[in-house]
Amino acid sequence: MPRSPEQHEAMRAATRERVRSAAVRLFARQGYAAVNMRGIAAEAGISTGSIYRHHATKEELFDSLVAEAAAGMGAVVDLFRGPGDPVDALRAFTGEFLSDLSGDGDFVEFFQLMHQAFTQANGAPATGALVERNTELLAATVALVERGQAGGSVRDGSADELASCYFALLDGLVSMRSALGERCVLPSASTVMGLFLREGDDG
Repeated sequence: MPRSPEQHEAMRAATRERVRSAAVRLFARQGYAAVNMRGIAAEAGISTGSIYRHHATKEELFDSLVAEAAAGMGAVVDLFRGPGDPVDALRAFTGEFLSDLSGDGDFVEFFQLMHQAFTQANGAPATGALVERNTELLAATVALVERGQAGGSVRDGSADELASCYFALLDGLVSMRSALGERCVLPSASTVMGLFLREGDDG
């Protein structure tokens, strides 16, 4: 029996996801320069010809992953710039980050791939967008901290320093998770939020 258009699209979507997952793993583990389309196809369990139906080049595939990361970062910027309570916004993102980090998905490898993109400097629009979103995220975090300080919910101190410490902490947790796997003891969102809250506030 011939497949319906819906079945064809479902199969294409499943193959795209396999290619995406394989590319994330290989780019993170081997580095951009060492990976080729044949290796990604083999990792995904499909033919080399099949992978080119989804991405014309390795560069295009890498850029699609970078664009995905930039979009995700942009969503966090929107959250931090929103009208809600600063502590609630920080807590929501922190909790989601730690949940993803403790999961069985490819979050750690995807995060490592993002770091590669910052140094790739291939001039691709997606890479430029990622750098821009990262700059916006840091600025949005600083502004969020300052708003929380003005409202009395966030501890005093340099907002720039607090924001830098926060992201350094998250980055370090990713590195620990990568090195130790399930042996890595991740902090709770409340523990991480202690960086921001005024003394005596249990968050």
